[in-house]
Order: sequence, then C-alpha cells, then structure tokens
Amino acid sequence: MSEASSVSPELFLLHSVGDFQVESLKLVQQTRRSIAILSRDLDQLVYGSSEFVEALSNFSRTSRYAQVQILVKNSKQLVETGHQLAKLHQRLSSKIMLRKLTVEPQNTDMGFMLCDTDALLYKNDESSYKGFANFNAAIEVKRLRETFDYIWQYGEPEPELQQLFI
Repeated sequence: MSEASSVSPELFLLHSVGDFQVESLKLVQQTRRSIAILSRDLDQLVYGSSEFVEALSNFSRTSRYAQVQILVKNSKQLVETGHQLAKLHQRLSSKIMLRKLTVEPQNTDMGFMLCDTDALLYKNDESSYKGFANFNAAIEVKRLRETFDYIWQYGEPEPELQQLFI
C-alpha cells in the first residue's frame, strides 16, 4: 500500500504495481482538463487495467476541453498485444492522441503521468515499480510539462494504431 510522505500529506511513496494502479486511478478521476503520459511501452498493468481505461474514457467524454496526450517509446507491444488504451485511442482519436517518441528526454528511464497543472504520478525507472504520486506538485508538473511538450512536437503517429474509416 502506498504510504503518505512525512514531507506532505499530498505526496505518496509508491512501491508496487498495486500502488501505481490505485494512485493512477485517483489522479484520472480528479482531473478536469488534461492528462499527459510518457511511458516506455504504456505499462499494461498500470495503464491497461479495465478500471483505468474506463476512467480515462469517462474523463475524455466529460468535457469538450478534455485532452489526453500519450507518448510511448515502444509502440510495437501496443500493436501486438491489443492494449486496451490503444483501442480507446482508436475509438476516441480526437480526444486521446498517441504518438511514438522520436526524441528522448534527458532521463530516459523515467515515466510519468501529468494531470492538469498540479498532479503527478512519477515512475523513477520504467523497469521497476518505485516512484511517487503528488496531488500538489505544480512546480514539478510545470517542468515536466515543458519537457513533454518539447518531445511531443517531434513525436510521430503510429500508423499501425490508426484506424481507417471507409
């Protein structure tokens, strides 16, 4: 179970996949305008659970201003496994945008989810479940959002995830 930090009551230290699942769901449920996700392969256990995908779907449909941007380093696994979030992207492509990284961030091991301008789920290393969730992290979110926006502009759509309507 995630533990509240002694530094802040809105900072939670995460040590397991269950911690990431619980906190990512809380973050999506409280978000009002924008979500930005940077991930190596869009971790199936965290971002592919039916609860998370349903929450993201609900978020996307709540407001015409709601927007989700997803950057992945490796899109091959998304295509091969039929990732639930990739399928949601295909159905709601105007609300949920997904691109493949072409430019790496300075810290190539990290992964994160930014919610609005103040909430953050941060994974120190994509190969392990260690990190934190902070529901009051405006300064960190601003810095990471700048990095995300820079990388986003160079990201490329994944042709195999595009749906052709005829």
